[in-house]
Amino acid sequence: MKNFPKHLNSKFDYEYIREHFPKAKWRPYWEKLLTERKQWYNVGIVEEGQGIEDETHKIEAYEITEGEEKRTELHQLELRDDPSAPFFRLGFTEAEVKEALEE
Repeated sequence: MKNFPKHLNSKFDYEYIREHFPKAKWRPYWEKLLTERKQWYNVGIVEEGQGIEDETHKIEAYEITEGEEKRTELHQLELRDDPSAPFFRLGFTEAEVKEALEE
């Protein structure tokens, strides 16, 4: 590789950019490993006043239109690990990513 890669497809690619490019260039990609490893998942419909709201749970209102009728549904969302995220797919650990970012 001569230039900064367009795609980071392996753990080796992440290590390569860390070793061969300035920190200002590679750091955002390493930070995204941590920030994008979780996703909000819809776990179902809840009634008004029910559900959980905390760091890993939230309630979102969705406008549903059926013909001319409009109604609002409340859905419980839960923040979970996304197994398809590069963090998990490429086999990173939180400790090694944080260690790289602390350099």
